[in-house]
Amino acid sequence: APLMHQLAASGSTHVSSSRASKGGPRRPPQLSGPGCTSTPLASGLGAASLTACVAGHSSRRRRRGGVGSMVHSSDVSAQLEASAAASQFAAVSEKVGVLLMNIGTPASTEVHDVRDYLARFLGDDRVIELQPPFLKFIILQILLGVRPQKSAEAYKAIWDESRGSPLQFHTEDLVTDLQQKLGDQFVVRHCFQYSAPFTTNIIREFTKDGIDNVILVPMFPQYASSTVGTCLQEAYEVGAKMYCTPCFSVVPPFYNTPQFLHAQTEEIAKVVGPHGCNVDHTLFSFHGLPTEQCSKSHSRGTKCGPGCAEKITATNKNCYHGQCHETARRLAAGLGLKEGQWSVAFQSRLTLRNTVEWIGPYTDKALAELAKSGVRRLALAAPSFTIDCLETLEELSITGEEQFKEAGGEELMVVPCINASEHWVTGLSQLVKLQAPAWQTTADAAATAAADPKTPGHCPVSGRFGIWRQSHEHKHNEAGDSTPTSKTAKTIELEPLAVP
Repeated sequence: APLMHQLAASGSTHVSSSRASKGGPRRPPQLSGPGCTSTPLASGLGAASLTACVAGHSSRRRRRGGVGSMVHSSDVSAQLEASAAASQFAAVSEKVGVLLMNIGTPASTEVHDVRDYLARFLGDDRVIELQPPFLKFIILQILLGVRPQKSAEAYKAIWDESRGSPLQFHTEDLVTDLQQKLGDQFVVRHCFQYSAPFTTNIIREFTKDGIDNVILVPMFPQYASSTVGTCLQEAYEVGAKMYCTPCFSVVPPFYNTPQFLHAQTEEIAKVVGPHGCNVDHTLFSFHGLPTEQCSKSHSRGTKCGPGCAEKITATNKNCYHGQCHETARRLAAGLGLKEGQWSVAFQSRLTLRNTVEWIGPYTDKALAELAKSGVRRLALAAPSFTIDCLETLEELSITGEEQFKEAGGEELMVVPCINASEHWVTGLSQLVKLQAPAWQTTADAAATAAADPKTPGHCPVSGRFGIWRQSHEHKHNEAGDSTPTSKTAKTIELEPLAVP
């Protein structure tokens, strides 16, 4: 795990080993220089190389009189150049796709476009889970008969005259900035589940362009079957039906990662100030979800309840309710908010006559209660959304403000989503690189990882796997001798790391 962490975080995978077959003499290292050697590893890790220090190896070789104990500097330079060229070739010739996945948006504010979008959205079995099918059909027809008109008016209130849907153009901005941050070795695109560009089409575009490795990035911090689950299911099904199935890796829910929390905290801090001094209270509003859907994500027969709001456990680790509360706790700690300065609520309920229980408390009721309790300046953040959309720009910023002021509040300060903020672009690029194939990283990054003496690898002296580099002292004489002697290098046998 420490090795793979280093490989994923910085670059990747050149592990050197010069151990000969059992019973025979050890092979000399293929590369020897100022205390370093680099040999490609022919394995599933790919064509890269992890530079490994072997100070003391060449001096021990000389004492034994082994063959090939010294390699001329010209050979060293040639092999270094060849290794770098091979690594660069692999990185350039094999691009990695990055697919940012979100729910989608209507094509326009016209009622028929909104109805088409809602029909796909509400028709997803992961969004509305109702049995038998005919009951869902009836309820869907009722919803599509009344909801599109109301939703169309709401979309008109947030629609940009020149750029259209905020979810669309904020996503496009993020794609552009992330592409620039990641560089040409990656190809960044986006797709929507219920509107164009559809997931099916973009995955096929990757294949058409010769990109077989694709990193899927559901743009939802917390896991829910109706968001992360449905996006991944669609991608898997599309890939499974293709003759040449693409290779997918996934950025998992990132609600507890430093990358997301830092970007989110930076945006909220602009509004609430140090330790929340600019406001009377901070409310974290998350998208709502039926309680039953949260319970289905539990294991060992447990169900979603008040305990999920207290801590994440082995049985509720995938519970959306629990992950939301954990997100709020970490954000509050990062903002320096004390108990009583913040609270959690859930918005966007979708139910007929309250026939389905949703996780609470509800945001609209919380806004009124906070105002009646004396809160005059309220900060409202929505950490379950990474891109501003109808739920943040209309439901919170417009309708929410009306509800808060009607109950006696004076100012509702809605925090923008992280969208394409500089901190989020940087953080998201790091999350993507953690899922990149091992061969994708460059030789320079691999060498940087290898410079850490705590990075495990195969010791060319003992042939054992472990954290051996910290046992070699790198000292070279003033004359610049590239071959350490026994006086300037020391080897200590270490206990090998257990590798599963």
